[in-house]
Amino acid sequence: MIFFYILYGLVATYCLFLLFLIVGSFRVNRKIVSTKKNHFISVIIAARNEEKHLAFLLDNLLKQEYPQDKCEFIIVNDRSTDKTDFILKNYSKKYSQIKYISIQDELLELVGKKRALTEGINHAQGEFLLFTDADCRPWKRWLSSMNEVFSRGFDVVVGYSPLKCKSKGFSKKIICILKKLERLAMFTLSAGSIGWNWGITATGRNFAYKKEVFESINGFNGIGHIPSGDDDLFLQKISKSQSYKIGFATHPDSYVPSIEQKSGSQTFQQEKRRGSKWRYYPALIKVISLVTFIFLLSLVVFFVLACIGTIPWRVFLIAFLSKSVFDLIILLRGAVMFHDFLPLTVFPFVEVLYAPYFVVFGLLGTFSKYKWKM
Repeated sequence: MIFFYILYGLVATYCLFLLFLIVGSFRVNRKIVSTKKNHFISVIIAARNEEKHLAFLLDNLLKQEYPQDKCEFIIVNDRSTDKTDFILKNYSKKYSQIKYISIQDELLELVGKKRALTEGINHAQGEFLLFTDADCRPWKRWLSSMNEVFSRGFDVVVGYSPLKCKSKGFSKKIICILKKLERLAMFTLSAGSIGWNWGITATGRNFAYKKEVFESINGFNGIGHIPSGDDDLFLQKISKSQSYKIGFATHPDSYVPSIEQKSGSQTFQQEKRRGSKWRYYPALIKVISLVTFIFLLSLVVFFVLACIGTIPWRVFLIAFLSKSVFDLIILLRGAVMFHDFLPLTVFPFVEVLYAPYFVVFGLLGTFSKYKWKM
């Protein structure tokens, strides 16, 4: 009987946390101050073997509806072995806004993208730094929209990055919608926590902060040795300082779509990488992640016990349906906020599989190694 109470206690904790995030999502558009100024913005991209994407990205950046004398685009070639170097040299010669930097080494204290991004930041003239990836396609008013959020008084801005799939075939389209739902959930979680000025997660595809923020907390110091985390771990580091105001850009002009072309094996490695990062999270986020893991593991165990007749089905169903209702509510909030209801069509399928999915990749991320483009 005590295990039933523990399960229902975990259900209540999970649902209350989601309610906390839902309330927070309504606070993200608040104004702290209001100034109308076109700040100087430096857009920084780390590129490694991105010959397939770079020209499209650079063309999108050059079409930005923002004063040309108020922005620069810094592309750091991170030890590429393809035509990345050739593309960047041509663009930088043709367009003065594009600055090309090349690095050939990696530091033990700055691995992965962090070495390239730090180099770009050191060369940046802008008061505000915007980050995206080579496989992204920012809308033409991206800079203007992010500048507007900064003008409300925020020091850090997290933006939305919807998934844009080019896959053909029914099965691949379904997989794409599944990934869209995962991304919708992640950004709703991000917006909800940021509404309370608490940075839990972000993506380097659409992330921005003042240069003084990076300098004041000593950049990636303390997390530079971790292969990933230039976005979420860095946001958590900023949030931990409790010195800066964090905002979330919700206007469609601020969206930065990214192209999904990962293979099944690449997606598998990516999920393991995500699961591995929880060990580096601050204590509170680590506790929340652990409690969530225990709750979802309990659901899996109770499902098995119900199947073999050890416990009544109603015990499992009460917990599962309570969770599902709150999951659907927060996803509906995200769909409204980001104007995208299509991913909700696969919600029932995902809801059934999510608990074992989370448990499996949580264990794989913790106890096995992953491969990554380094």
